[in-house]
Amino acid sequence: MPLNIQTNLENVDWERLAQVYALAFKGIQTAELIELVFIRSYATRIALLDGVIVGGVYAFSDGELDATIHGLCVHPDFQRQGIGRALMESIMQSFGPHIALLLTAEAMHQPLYCKLGFRPLKTAMGKGFPPADMED
Repeated sequence: MPLNIQTNLENVDWERLAQVYALAFKGIQTAELIELVFIRSYATRIALLDGVIVGGVYAFSDGELDATIHGLCVHPDFQRQGIGRALMESIMQSFGPHIALLLTAEAMHQPLYCKLGFRPLKTAMGKGFPPADMED
């Protein structure tokens, strides 16, 4: 199955993308919300296998100094096949080498991000996250 990484938002099946996000993150994501988030993003990538959406990622940025990468997801049936890595490598190309990239990651996914050059930060903080994701 050939993997295609789509770099634009033309002809996106928003219902399918919302289903992939709901499965990957074990929650309900509406097509309208996913479409809005992707449209408002600085950069987006959508992974397709044989024309069917199997993953996505998006990033916000000022285009000059900083960017945050969000929502990397791959359909559970297609995880651990290099799709997440391909999405990350592609979206990272949207930014010059001088732009600081930030993301949040569960412990089980951190090895992938380390392979891509990310390192844990000592000073990162958050607000509005679920209590289980926050340190005391």
